[in-house]
Amino acid sequence: MWQIVRAGLANESSFHYLYRSMYVCVCFAVTESEIRAAIEAGATTREVVTKHCRAGGDCGSCHGMIEQMIEDHLEDQLAAQQPTITACPPAVSSGERLVASADLVRGNRAA
Repeated sequence: MWQIVRAGLANESSFHYLYRSMYVCVCFAVTESEIRAAIEAGATTREVVTKHCRAGGDCGSCHGMIEQMIEDHLEDQLAAQQPTITACPPAVSSGERLVASADLVRGNRAA
């Protein structure tokens, strides 16, 4: 867990408020939550984020962070679209034998 108490914050919600209000673009005072809103609205490049909220439109020191935020968002979307793999039931119950697939194709039965 984060060291919330050492930072002097009363509770975890205070921490999340400060985290969401951290400035990414100091030149235009754009917070992380404003950039996330632009990305969630469909911005897939830094240039589109800049058009949406001006972040990254001046000195360029925040470009890397904005691009990382976009990449993280796209990875999260991709992971959410991946099907989950569930455990398969055992192929053989006690007392049964495995039959080679070639035998099944040829119609042979295992002895």
